[in-house]
Amino acid sequence: MQSIETEAKTVQEAVIIACDKLKTTEENLNIEIIENPSSKLFSIFSNKKARIKATLLNTDTKLNLNGSLEKLKDILENIVKGIDSNAYVKVNTDEEEPVLNIIADGSGLFIGKKGMTLTALQFILNKIRLNKLKDLPHISVDSESYRSRHKNLIIALAKRLSEKSRKRNGPVSTNPLNSSDRRIVHMELKNDSALTTWSKGEGNLKRVIIAPKKQP
Repeated sequence: MQSIETEAKTVQEAVIIACDKLKTTEENLNIEIIENPSSKLFSIFSNKKARIKATLLNTDTKLNLNGSLEKLKDILENIVKGIDSNAYVKVNTDEEEPVLNIIADGSGLFIGKKGMTLTALQFILNKIRLNKLKDLPHISVDSESYRSRHKNLIIALAKRLSEKSRKRNGPVSTNPLNSSDRRIVHMELKNDSALTTWSKGEGNLKRVIIAPKKQP
């Protein structure tokens, strides 16, 4: 199986680099974290980077992953049926990471204010994944296409700020974003040869800085 090692400021950024080099998506990789700066405070004052080993999965491994994904789907379905007996869960593996989509009555019950219910369910599922099903990549939980609609809003934000950075010929910043939203911005602009992006701040919420690349 083909393996490579990559490094970046964060583990997720190193995964993005590995996906790009292996020309695949995260769901097709087994990720081993080799080094992850343990203290965000002290990492600011050092050059220490996150380093991972990414290995392409073979067909048998994918079958095992599908079985693990079904187990998570069943767990989530038991939770949602306890709230709404008519609700159920569909698995979508067409995205960059597997999505467990809650099909309900359209009331937004499983979304919550600003997606907080979805975020809580996703947190629970990924905790179970890390404890019991470590072979699986990160799992997203969605309902009524909330994630895709929200993703489109973040992509539109990234495009607006990239144009602003070009016109200003200087850096611009997003508001504080969670890690998922920051990743959307980084991915949307990663192929822009004129711009570079990086995250700035501490804690879960950080800003994304978009700036023109320095010319050699």
